[in-house]
Amino acid sequence: MAQNNKPLPQRQATRSGEVLPAARRDFRVLAKLVNGSYWPFHDGVILRLKFEVIDGNGRVHKRSSASYVYSHCLVIHFAPHPPSNLWPKGIAACSHAEWAGSCTVAERKAARWRKDSCFEAIEILEARQV
Repeated sequence: MAQNNKPLPQRQATRSGEVLPAARRDFRVLAKLVNGSYWPFHDGVILRLKFEVIDGNGRVHKRSSASYVYSHCLVIHFAPHPPSNLWPKGIAACSHAEWAGSCTVAERKAARWRKDSCFEAIEILEARQV
């Protein structure tokens, strides 16, 4: 016999006898903590958090996540390269963003990038939630 995969109405009891709002309360206990409070969710669905950083050139870097909180962003600025046989038009200057959950993790990532000489500058910026 095939199972019915349709969601239950809000007030209808499940087969084990639990009411759906009680299951939501249990989910709230299992939710990830953010700054000492519960992860924001609505009707049992975890909401997507959005983060934003503006680098020294005025460019906006954005990131969203439903399962992770970012506090810092590492922005790596790459220098432009002149034309060569491989790239006849050359390579324009660009930047790359890597997101981290803490300042120490961002510093560790920056230390790894500093070993490479292909970048122009590195910025560690504090992310803000939008």
